[in-house]
Amino acid sequence: MSKIGIIGLGHVGRLLAHQLLVTGMGDELVLIDRDDQLALAVQTDLRDAAVALAGHPKIIIQDYAALRDAQVIVVAVGKSSLIADQPMAELAFNHDVIKQVAAQVKASGFTGVVLNLSNPNEAVTAYIQQQLLLPPKQVLGIGTVLETARLHRAIAATAKLAPASVSGFVYGQHDGQQVFAWSTVRVNGQSLDQTINGHRLDQQQLKINADLDNWYTLQGLGYNASAVCAWAARIIRAILTNEQLALPVAIFQPQYEGYVSFPALIGRQGIGNLLLLNLYPVEQAGIKTAAATIGQQVAALQRMDENND
Repeated sequence: MSKIGIIGLGHVGRLLAHQLLVTGMGDELVLIDRDDQLALAVQTDLRDAAVALAGHPKIIIQDYAALRDAQVIVVAVGKSSLIADQPMAELAFNHDVIKQVAAQVKASGFTGVVLNLSNPNEAVTAYIQQQLLLPPKQVLGIGTVLETARLHRAIAATAKLAPASVSGFVYGQHDGQQVFAWSTVRVNGQSLDQTINGHRLDQQQLKINADLDNWYTLQGLGYNASAVCAWAARIIRAILTNEQLALPVAIFQPQYEGYVSFPALIGRQGIGNLLLLNLYPVEQAGIKTAAATIGQQVAALQRMDENND
């Protein structure tokens, strides 16, 4: 029996709840938001939708105690309107919300895996781990999974192939200092310095095309939702089934002494083995720079704690 919690029922939280419902991924869903009326509305809407489905999961709202035996909790708090001015503007807002949420999650006795979708992703994921005092392997963020997916799509579109033909990772920082690790990229087993399906692929143009996908989404919607939810659901499934899925999520990486987006295997216990691939020196340096920036953000979150004491 699987139980999944979602904390935060904004654009992403409620879309994810809908996706979990229609795919039948959870036997129980625990939905929590600061707005009681919103939580009730989402619960009612999902229950109405469930009438059309084969399965009818139990939907619980506003009950932190119900999280005690959940396998996964998804943190989806935030205020997307803030990023219109500055990508990292959610830092202070999410600090206050996470501080309150973490205390109640900790009090529930929860011992499962936390998947953080809130931003700035790596820093907030690190802060959640510090607040919950769970083993680092059990607290991960979505990291650069979306950036990696956009890269795969940009390469596939240029080479006139399916995205499934592409492998490789973007490291570093979600919506920040991204490191496109070209050393890891393969298209049907071929590196990008070869002609791919009759095409020569320009790395700089591929990066521009991948970045444009994010720009178009934010300009039109003001936030990312569908892709975030699709990948969050994919990660949740990997946890529930112990899949050992390789993705560049936000994790504690001892080599960089903190959280950074880095490819690892995802399973029932959260993070398993890290994928320690042979990177170009410039890529290694880029990850180190990203880790330092994330460390500064974590330090800023900790200073907020001290100022509030």
